[in-house]
Amino acid sequence: MKRGCTQCGDCLDVCPIFALYRREEYSPKGKRLLMEPLDGWGAGETPLPWKTIRRLSRLCAGCGRCARRCARKLSTSELLADLRSQHPHWTQFVWDIWIRRVGPLWPLAGRIASLPFLPGGSSLETARALLPQETAAPWGRIKPAVQVGVGTPVAVFAGCTARNARPGWIARAETLLRRWGYVVLDGGGFTCCGGTLHHAGLFAAQAEVRRRNIERWRDMGRPVIAAFCASCKHGLDAYAEEGGMEPEEAALWKRQVRGLSALLAAPVCETVPDAPARIGYHQPCHWGEDDPDLPFLRQAFPLIMKGTGLCCGMGGILKMTDADVSAAIGRRCVEGFADCRHIITGCSGCTLQLASAAPSGVTVRHWLDVVDISV
Repeated sequence: MKRGCTQCGDCLDVCPIFALYRREEYSPKGKRLLMEPLDGWGAGETPLPWKTIRRLSRLCAGCGRCARRCARKLSTSELLADLRSQHPHWTQFVWDIWIRRVGPLWPLAGRIASLPFLPGGSSLETARALLPQETAAPWGRIKPAVQVGVGTPVAVFAGCTARNARPGWIARAETLLRRWGYVVLDGGGFTCCGGTLHHAGLFAAQAEVRRRNIERWRDMGRPVIAAFCASCKHGLDAYAEEGGMEPEEAALWKRQVRGLSALLAAPVCETVPDAPARIGYHQPCHWGEDDPDLPFLRQAFPLIMKGTGLCCGMGGILKMTDADVSAAIGRRCVEGFADCRHIITGCSGCTLQLASAAPSGVTVRHWLDVVDISV
């Protein structure tokens, strides 16, 4: 693992866990100070008891903000993933089953969580967000000025959330791509991107889904891959360096994996008359500085406002290891939109997380939900 934190403290400004607790040991630099000396997490000396070390290792949202801010590009998320891989915990086993084995049962979990005699709670609220949403009236119409994708094969990478809980997003993405002239291939053979498995320290599981996705891409003739989830795009991007491909193929993979909105060039946009006057946009952590959604959406919704830029708290395995902390981060994120009653985003996980954390009267949707695809 990468070592050498200088304890400069730049990461304190961007870490959602530190923002919540304001405690030094919960910060990225605090975790590195306590854990970098450990060789294999337990072979070295530490002033902390084992239970404390395990809890600290679980308190990470996997957002990657610390690495982007760090002058040395040190990722505490990567450090903690390495430690989890060396010291498995039962939560990792459950997470692997949830992500890779029981996806079709996610809506059932939502229905069970909605039974009237069950209490509230962060985990149940998250499960309830898996239920189908009511169809939203479109806020804007988007069509191409020119069909930029004529003859170009594209496969939509749905990701776990859309495939299991929001299949309508897949159909809407494919409709938009066809409208822009692309030849849409069947992306049903793709599986999880592997990003959340990596953060959980489930490296063997990550390698398996990565292998399957690369093989599916090759079988389709190495087409463009369109991702409408920022976290999926982030997970797929890592394949170019870690996917075991030859350099030429890895470079091609990197070029072919694209955000959906980046493929919808030269849109002609019109906001419908009854669209909300104020629309909040939550920028997913995993877009970083390369967010293709916000400039695209601003053409359709000129009054869209970016939130405070806070993490939603959904990333990695935090939702499994500490649902209450994850939910608290989500609530802070929603509060950052002040009196805005309508929030959209471009990440599947962010959509469910913020929907589960939003108070009554505040709607949270993926931008695909509010775009009119009938024109």
